[in-house]
Amino acid sequence: MKAKLLSVAVVLAALALAPSALADSGGAGGFQAGAQSASTGQAALGAAVSNQNAVNANVPVSVAGGNVASGPSSATQAATSSATTDVSNKAKTDQDQNLRQNIGGSGCYAGCGGAGGFQAGIQNANTSQLAAGLASSHQNAVNANVPVSIAGGNVNSGPSSATQNASSSATTDVSNKAKTDQDQHLSQNIGGSTCRLGCGGAGGFQAGIQDAQTEQLAVGVAKSDQNAVNANVPVSVAGGNIYSGPSSATQNATSTATTDVSNKAKTDQDQHLSQNIGGGSCLAGCGGAGGFQLGVQKASTEQAAIGIAKSDQNAVNANVPVSVAGGNIYSGPSSATQNATSTATTDVSNKAKTDQDQSLRQNIGGKNRGCGCESSKDGRDGKDACLAGCGGAGGFQLGVQKASTEQAAIGIAKSDQNAVNSNTPVSVAGGNIYSGPSSATQNATSTATTDVSNKAKTDQDQHLSQNIGGGSCLAGCGGAGGFQVGVQKAETNQWALGIAASNQNAVNANAPTAVAGGNVSSGPSSATQNATSTATTDVSNKAKTDQDQSLHQNIGGGSCLAGCGGPGGFQLGAQFAETNQWAAGAAFSNQNAVNSNTPNATAGGNIYSGPSSATQRATSSADTDVSNRAKTDQNQWQHQQLPIWKI
Repeated sequence: MKAKLLSVAVVLAALALAPSALADSGGAGGFQAGAQSASTGQAALGAAVSNQNAVNANVPVSVAGGNVASGPSSATQAATSSATTDVSNKAKTDQDQNLRQNIGGSGCYAGCGGAGGFQAGIQNANTSQLAAGLASSHQNAVNANVPVSIAGGNVNSGPSSATQNASSSATTDVSNKAKTDQDQHLSQNIGGSTCRLGCGGAGGFQAGIQDAQTEQLAVGVAKSDQNAVNANVPVSVAGGNIYSGPSSATQNATSTATTDVSNKAKTDQDQHLSQNIGGGSCLAGCGGAGGFQLGVQKASTEQAAIGIAKSDQNAVNANVPVSVAGGNIYSGPSSATQNATSTATTDVSNKAKTDQDQSLRQNIGGKNRGCGCESSKDGRDGKDACLAGCGGAGGFQLGVQKASTEQAAIGIAKSDQNAVNSNTPVSVAGGNIYSGPSSATQNATSTATTDVSNKAKTDQDQHLSQNIGGGSCLAGCGGAGGFQVGVQKAETNQWALGIAASNQNAVNANAPTAVAGGNVSSGPSSATQNATSTATTDVSNKAKTDQDQSLHQNIGGGSCLAGCGGPGGFQLGAQFAETNQWAAGAAFSNQNAVNSNTPNATAGGNIYSGPSSATQRATSSADTDVSNRAKTDQNQWQHQQLPIWKI
């Protein structure tokens, strides 16, 4: 298209440098050329990286010949790692072009014996936008209580209460917004009195060309890696007894990756061509061509959007005491709560809106006399005026509209979660082992959501109105009367791919190991596990194309009208709308949920197992919604009025 516009500009320059005789009688009447070119190139790249290594540790080492008494351990850790990227390109292009040409008045006006007038308006708007956003958050949060105690007497451990809130978030927002407005108004008035508008030559010429090309590419990547460990791992070696205080640990681990990628292009093309040839005696190129109108509109929009969101979470909430004693081992109650959430969300959308309005109006001829038509040619006296190209072509109108929209959207969301909430004490004693009750609650959620959509809306409105002739011989007597061609083409290609994968490995385990020379008494075990793995994909293509075309042709008025002796009128309306849509959606939910109570006890005496109550709610869901919705409206009106011969 650029080459075509360049060739047109070269032709215009050549015409502008033509000999000056064309501007005199017997030469060209007037010349106007308006050319506009707007090129906008935008490139934006944003990268945000947050690396966090947060360690909140209590690691006392005690060696004593007597007793070791440990006070309570309470650790609170709030670790937040956030990476946010906001990348946007906003281009707005306004092109207004007004060409007005008035040729002729009295005497000899507008190139008598030669061309009447020439107008050419060219507009070109080329916008290229590229935006890439990358956000990465790496978090390693450790909240640990790891006392090591060696004593010849007793070891008394105080209660351990640890709270860990770990949050890793990566967010990317990438958007391209281009708005192009092209307004073009060409008005041409050729002729007034006596001989007007190129008598014996061409009457008038109008050409309006608009070209708007918009290319948008947006890439967004969000990645959140989280390794959250909330552990209670005391190691106790004693010649006497070991008393373990209660262990209560709460872990809230959240890993979130969000990507929002959007392309929004809006193109408005308005084109108005008005041509009035003739008024007085001989009007609109008597003996030659009357008038010519050409309106061309082209809007090409290409949009590509890629969004990737990935959330990796490894959440461990563990109570793993190791006790070796010559006497008895008393374990306090263990209560652990783990809330682990891994979320990956991708929102990718392309929204293109193209409006093309084209109005061509042509009025050739009037009612006065003085054109010098030969009455013998059409069997009339020729006293009335000869209007609109008597002996030659009356008028010509050509309206071309083309809108090509290509949209491609890819969205990938992946959530990997490994959530472990375990109570695995290891006890070796020469006497008895008393285990306190174990109560563990685990809520593990892994979610991957992909929303991919292409929405293209194309409106094409075309109005061609042609009025040739008025008085006696009107609209190309002896030649062609009028010609109208309206062409509309709308081509929309949409391609959408959405993939959502959720991988979950949730383990809520109570696996104590007890070896005793005496009795082993296990307290009650109550575990609740809620594991949810969800993968959702929403892929949709929505294309709407409206094509309205109105052709109105009125040839002749008085006695012989509309090309007597030749073809009267011609109308051709062509509409072409092609829509190709392709949508693919895949959702995968892989879940491995384990809620187990597997104690291993070896004793020289008796083994007493407390009641075991476990509740497991495991949900794995994969949903895919793929839809193609194309709506095409084509309306065409042709109206042609040819008069009856009057002899």
